[in-house]
Amino acid sequence: MNELTHQDIGQMDMYVRMFEDMETTEGDNPTIGIVLCAEKDQTLVKYSILEESKHLFASKYKLVLPTAEQWKAELEREIHLLTTQ
Repeated sequence: MNELTHQDIGQMDMYVRMFEDMETTEGDNPTIGIVLCAEKDQTLVKYSILEESKHLFASKYKLVLPTAEQWKAELEREIHLLTTQ
């Protein structure tokens, strides 16, 4: 419910790495981490692990869950934003 911080990104990165190391098995798809937040600063995103990682995402928190199609479109939009800057 708050603005995205570098601590949120670092914590999620740690969780994703730990899960990959301790829980995944051969043939599993890569683990992804999603941080939902009220707001995100594009400068923070640009200069953080989010810029380099294809498995971490930060997206604005919504009170109503989107449909599967809306969720997919939002993830694709975020990926496009992160890969074109």
